Amino acid sequence: MTAPSIPLPWFPAAEVPGGPVRERTAGGPLDRLVLDPAAASVAGPRGVDQDAGCAGPGMLVVADGVGGAKGGATAARIAVTEVVRSVDAGRATGADALPDAGLADAVAAADAAVRAAAAADPALTGMATTCTAAVLTRDGRVVVAHVGDSRAHLFRDGVLTRLTTDHSLVQSLVASGDLTAEEAAASPMRSILLRALGGSADPGRADLLAVAARPGDRLLVCSDGLSGVVPAATLARVLAAERRPAAAAARLLLAALAAGTRDDVTAAVADVVPAGWAGTAGPLLVGAAAP
Repeated sequence: MTAPSIPLPWFPAAEVPGGPVRERTAGGPLDRLVLDPAAASVAGPRGVDQDAGCAGPGMLVVADGVGGAKGGATAARIAVTEVVRSVDAGRATGADALPDAGLADAVAAADAAVRAAAAADPALTGMATTCTAAVLTRDGRVVVAHVGDSRAHLFRDGVLTRLTTDHSLVQSLVASGDLTAEEAAASPMRSILLRALGGSADPGRADLLAVAARPGDRLLVCSDGLSGVVPAATLARVLAAERRPAAAAARLLLAALAAGTRDDVTAAVADVVPAGWAGTAGPLLVGAAAP
């Protein structure tokens, strides 16, 4: 299942960023929800992982860098590092209570950081990256910010819903009716991005959406090295079959490799659980973001 493109709201349980913020009761049930996170990443045939990811008790982030081995990896690492830094700083000041959980500013800061790094080093000129982040707020929402063609998904009650719309040439052609989804999946143009952090074009503001979280929800944020080759039905089967997020993330990478992916593959998986049930404290850094 794929959610239609913006404008919001479009997801059945969505709350529009910019709409009313529900009052949070300290110590209430919503305050006790956290993410039980896992992440895994593997380099593609190029041998250099230009993806970066982070999975923590309140956040998942995946970035897929472009611009050559050094540039792509650097752009992805900077984007993930900056988004995580901004969101963590926002939690300390209460910004996660904002309708967008501070993610719009965090992604904008990541774009500025990628551009500054490229301007400072001629070897990095033109580097860019996708960036998709999902934050679990203290008032019980999952807020997603998205630029590029990495994807965020919600697996709830056995149904997988894609929450993001690709900012890619083939997606625009599908939306206009010039390509079918099947043609887009096989198109040699499928890697052409229309929006990214860094690069030569202004990416604009990130797409934003918010979903009321439920215990038992499972989140998947991944690069197109996974979603571009593994059908949604297979993603759903893996997410349903594996009890632990770490096992699901590892099996998703194996599914991408078995499908013949030619790209780096990153999967960040997390379950929404009551505090104290999480098996991993995090944050876990993978790919180009790994220490």
